[in-house]
Amino acid sequence: MKLSRQQLIMEVITRKNVTYLPSVINFSNLNKKMDCARYVGISSEDEFDEYLGNHLRFTCQLDDIASHSKDDKEKLTVAINSGRTKFDIEKNILTDPWGLMFKFNAASYYNYGHPLSGIEENPEMLDRYLAPSLDNMDLLFGVAEKDRVRNGDNYLTIVSGYNGVWEKSYELVGLEEFIYLLSTDFKTAERLMDIITDYKVRIAQETVKRGFKVGHHGDDLGTQISTIISEDMFVKILLPRIKRIFDVYKGAGIPVQMHSCGKITPFIPYLIDAGLDILEPVQPCMDITKIKNEYGNDLIFFGGIDTQELLAFKSPSEVRKETLRTISILGARGGYICAPAQEIMNNVPPENVEALVSTIREARGD
Repeated sequence: MKLSRQQLIMEVITRKNVTYLPSVINFSNLNKKMDCARYVGISSEDEFDEYLGNHLRFTCQLDDIASHSKDDKEKLTVAINSGRTKFDIEKNILTDPWGLMFKFNAASYYNYGHPLSGIEENPEMLDRYLAPSLDNMDLLFGVAEKDRVRNGDNYLTIVSGYNGVWEKSYELVGLEEFIYLLSTDFKTAERLMDIITDYKVRIAQETVKRGFKVGHHGDDLGTQISTIISEDMFVKILLPRIKRIFDVYKGAGIPVQMHSCGKITPFIPYLIDAGLDILEPVQPCMDITKIKNEYGNDLIFFGGIDTQELLAFKSPSEVRKETLRTISILGARGGYICAPAQEIMNNVPPENVEALVSTIREARGD
């Protein structure tokens, strides 16, 4: 019996299959995606998804639509009509239930709202601040459930956990002020992180309850040259909270996938001990050969194909060569989901996307 794409990628994740090469190519926005579709003579998003050969699709619960799925008019309408997401038409700004603010037509992620700015001088602000209500999980997960039904076995559907404990904390306060808060009023910083963690744990529990096959968490913890915070600070303030979220998924016996951009190599052993199964995305700044050799028996690697230089500025022939090299390294002995090291951004030429897709298909034997 022929296996579905969902079954194939799950076999790779659970290491029942060490030869198949699943892949995922995502875009920073719908306009860029459709520009690349038209370049290869495709006008339908569904048809282009088939062309891409993706095995996985992210969905999100209602509170994350303003930040991570605003291109989807159907989902955004539900979010706005529910009252949880606000839309200021004159300013072209979406405000999510946390008070974070996003431009409706932005090409990529950027938050303009910091509702807890000033908390360092006025910690009592936190006494009046509440996480979004989780009383109506059917409302929150309605859009994700529809996506899973629509995707069926064609795709592994994952409820994204992007904008996690670290990211949401500094976005609510402002990055510089939150880092300052960690030094001057650690208890208030911890209170804020716990509010977010409690919310994330409840979302994780509902994700498990509704039968999604992989748990997801996202926290950008690195730059291209180092981690954003020290190893000691990571272990002290973030790891215990991330582990609380991971424990929900591990307790249910499902794999855990975590997104973090940047060179987070020093954190990898701690994340493995906490229960991490899939690292998303692997970026070239991490030294893909080194992490494959050191952690290839413990982790499934997702990503690895450079988006900053290779896909954006090199030729299609160079894209092909480097893609095959990356597959040979990260795909050795299995445990690899082939993907760019980040979403396809606006500066990536369509011809390089075409070269990427054709090379992956060739390597997979399609």
